[in-house]
Amino acid sequence: MAMATIRTEPFTYVAGFCGQMLQMNLTKNMNLDSVVNTIGGMRAGSTDCSLPMQDALAKKIPVDCFIVYTDNETWAGTMHPVQALKQYRDKMGINAKLIVCGMTATGFSIADPSDPGSLDIVGFDATAPSVIANFNS
Repeated sequence: MAMATIRTEPFTYVAGFCGQMLQMNLTKNMNLDSVVNTIGGMRAGSTDCSLPMQDALAKKIPVDCFIVYTDNETWAGTMHPVQALKQYRDKMGINAKLIVCGMTATGFSIADPSDPGSLDIVGFDATAPSVIANFNS
């Protein structure tokens, strides 16, 4: 998904997180083996899905949509992702969207169900990329 996003979106910042943000240095010219090796070399640990919003706010990165892919671990931090998104929106003045994709079909929820700019995807199949693209447009 990172490869597809990098190759189709003109302004993309891809990072990983595991208790802290991790640089991934992926480029649109990388082949699948290189991407898999880069991502596979990341360490595993706690999953704090608020980190992308907190990191973008700290670095003042303008983001229109955060897309988080997770193995269904969702919240291991001190700030809930919904709070981090609200803080990002308020301080940056950007009505950023949040899409959280749980890669396995087990129940979870991060998104605020009353927020039309947030989407949880539980399980991942061939239709997920088009759902993401349509939600983000």
